[in-house]
Amino acid sequence: MREVRLSPQGDFDNAACSYAHIVAHPLTAAMGAEITGVRLGHDLSDAAFDEIRDALWRHKMVFLRGQHLTHSEHEAFSARFGPFAVDAYTQGVEGHRNVHPLIKEADTKTKALFGSGWHTDSPFLDEPPSVTILRAVQVPPYGGDTTWADTQLAWRMLSPTMQAMLRPLKVHMSAQANVYTQEKISGKPMAFATDDRRTSALNGNFHPLVRTHPFTGLPSLYVDEVYAVGIEGMTEAESRPLLDFLTRHITQAGFTCRLRWEPGMIAMWDNRAALHLAPNDYDGFRREMYRTTMAGERPE
Repeated sequence: MREVRLSPQGDFDNAACSYAHIVAHPLTAAMGAEITGVRLGHDLSDAAFDEIRDALWRHKMVFLRGQHLTHSEHEAFSARFGPFAVDAYTQGVEGHRNVHPLIKEADTKTKALFGSGWHTDSPFLDEPPSVTILRAVQVPPYGGDTTWADTQLAWRMLSPTMQAMLRPLKVHMSAQANVYTQEKISGKPMAFATDDRRTSALNGNFHPLVRTHPFTGLPSLYVDEVYAVGIEGMTEAESRPLLDFLTRHITQAGFTCRLRWEPGMIAMWDNRAALHLAPNDYDGFRREMYRTTMAGERPE
């Protein structure tokens, strides 16, 4: 019998709150918002920062145009969220070890692009990252967009029976499948910052498949198509159909938002409550981005 796919409906609540120092403009009914009224430089007040953080927890992804931050400003703003996360892949740019380059040159052609595939950042860590903050310096005239999916909304849209089945499960998050795919396509070892980080990433960790946000208390699905390789206590034949279903469920169009980048734009997202995807669709154009990633807690 052919599967009937219905458009999600009912439980959408991405309306903006009223703030004193910023204005939030919702991007879609599901998630995402543009923030206006502030610049993220050193003179950003604590009150304005608190409102940006509140909007981030609410909308899962927020972005600001025309910021044009330096590496120092990017790093300083990010540090207001707390300690930086360990980065498994790179050591950062010279003089700013927590600012990591994501650059694809115009003449680079590869099927294995960093960030492709629906994922949350580094969930194979014992304490996965919390917030990722991405800065655009040079972007293609078209292509190179980023898309996010709301894992809290996806959880709410599941049936009570499915929710009850998922709650006690633990998902095995590991870089093993991603590394195998990237190395098979590229024909060379995938780069990690150190050998120890490669080993840790391949071993991975078991985390709650349904995690609770430490600040909002809201549950979300902690599953993706890049790093979720199994479920504790299940065979591959048992776990794979369930993981595939959950990834398809989370990433259906009604739960997503999409951003067309501009030079000087800053976007930040909550890895606890969103997946993201960066398609490799801009061969022939240069794309220069810089990323900071903030430390998180062990999922519960």
